[in-house]
Formats: sequence, C-alpha cells, structure tokens
Amino acid sequence: MLENTGRLQAQLRASSGRTSKLLKDPDGFEAVVEVPGRGALVLSVQSGGGFSLRARTESDEQGQEAVGGDLVAVGVLGAEGVVSVVPE
Repeated sequence: MLENTGRLQAQLRASSGRTSKLLKDPDGFEAVVEVPGRGALVLSVQSGGGFSLRARTESDEQGQEAVGGDLVAVGVLGAEGVVSVVPE
C-alpha cells in the first residue's frame, strides 16, 4: 500500500511483472494505453478523486488530442467507495 503524502502517486505494472518508477504529482495523472490496430484507452485521474476513462479507436481522427474519444466511465473515488456513472 502506498503512503498518504497528500499527492497522487502512480506506477505502471505490466502483466510480465515489470514496473515503472513511482510518479508523484499534486494535481493529476493521465495514462494512455495504445492497442495496436485497435486504438487507445485514456484514464485521467484528478487529485480530488475524480476520474474518467475514454476510448479512442484507430479510425478516429489522427492527431486528435488524447482527451478526445468516447467517454466510457466517469466517477469519483471517495473514502466511502466509488461513485461512478457509465454514460449511455
């Protein structure tokens, strides 16, 4: 479990067991996972606990900002658990 430093902490972990260095930021993180021939998933997390997950297909406009794409889920992580909304 990561210690509570008041800043967000992120670390990538691959299924092969490899891990990235630990990143810390007071405001937020965005992780983009490119899937060859399919597109990308973009996870954004803000320091207040808000998060969003977007999907961008290969057929979407090339050069489109990473924040673009179809909204898959949005929510807030709180002390009591996750409050999330899945858009229709």
